Amino acid sequence: MSPLRVERRRAVATAAVVLGAVATASNPVFVRLSDVGLIASAFHRMFWAIPVIFIWVMLSRRGGGDSVRMTSRDRVLLALCGAFFAADLVALHTSISLTYAANSILFLNAQPIYVVIAAWLLFGTSVTQRFVLAAGVAMIGALMLVWQSASFGGDYLLGDGLGVVAGLCYAGYILAAARLRDGRSSAVINLWTCVVGAPLLLVAALAAGQDVVPPTGRDWSLMIALGVVSQALGQGLIVWGLAYLPSSFSSVALLVAPVAAAVFARLLLDEVLTVIQVAGMLVVLAGIYGAWRASFPAAVRAAKPAP
Repeated sequence: MSPLRVERRRAVATAAVVLGAVATASNPVFVRLSDVGLIASAFHRMFWAIPVIFIWVMLSRRGGGDSVRMTSRDRVLLALCGAFFAADLVALHTSISLTYAANSILFLNAQPIYVVIAAWLLFGTSVTQRFVLAAGVAMIGALMLVWQSASFGGDYLLGDGLGVVAGLCYAGYILAAARLRDGRSSAVINLWTCVVGAPLLLVAALAAGQDVVPPTGRDWSLMIALGVVSQALGQGLIVWGLAYLPSSFSSVALLVAPVAAAVFARLLLDEVLTVIQVAGMLVVLAGIYGAWRASFPAAVRAAKPAP
C-alpha cells in the first residue's frame, strides 16, 4: 500500500475511533432516561447489540472477510474481550452507585495510562515524550470536565477504587482487541465480546437484585437503542479503527467520550456546562490532536504544502 493510502487509512481510522467514542458517550443518556437498573442496563447494552453485529458478521463473511482460521490464542483473547468489557461495566456502574459519578468517570478516563504502561510491559511498545505530554494534556482536560463535581474522601474509597478497576478493565479490553485486529474482523471481535459479556452481566444484575425486564415500552425502546448505538455502532467503530492505529493513541482519542457525554447532557438532559468544563473540552481536543501529531509525524509532514 502506498504511503498516501496508509495516511488516508489512518485518518479514516482516527475518525472512526472518535465517532465511536461519541456514540458510546450516549450511554449515560439512555440509562438516565430509563427506569432500568444500572447493571441491568449494561446487560441490555450488550444483548441488543448481538443481532445487529451478527448481521454485520454475516455480511462481512459473504464479502470474503475474516477468512483466517481461528486459533486457540484468538479464542482466549476473544473471551478476554468479553470478560474485560463486562467487568468494566459492572465496576463502573457499581462505582457510580457508591461514589460521585464524576469520581467514577475521572478514574475511568485514566485508562490511557494503563494502556501505555501495559503495552510497554507486555509487548515492548514505547511512546515518545511528545506523545506522553500530549496525552497528559488530554487527561488534564478530562479532569477539568469533572473536577467541580468530584469529591474525595474515606466515604467514597470503595467507589473510587471500583472506578480505577473499571479503567483497568477497559484498558485490558483495548489491548486484547488491538492484538486481535491483526487477523480478526471488528465484527467478530464485537460479536464475541457481547456473546461472552452479556451472560456475565445478566448474572451480575440478578445477583445485585435488579429487574432485567424493562417496565414500560419506552424503557424497552431506550434499552434497544442503547445496544444498537452505544455498543454495536460505538464499539464497532472503535474496534475497526484499532486495526490501523496504535493502541496508545486510540486510548487517548477515546477521551473525546467525556466531551461528547457533557454535550449530550447539556442538549438532552438540560445539564449546565460551566466555563471550566468548556475549557476542559478544548484542552482534551488539543491533547488528542497533539497525540495524533506525535504518533504520526510523517502524516503531519505530508499534510504541509510544499514550499
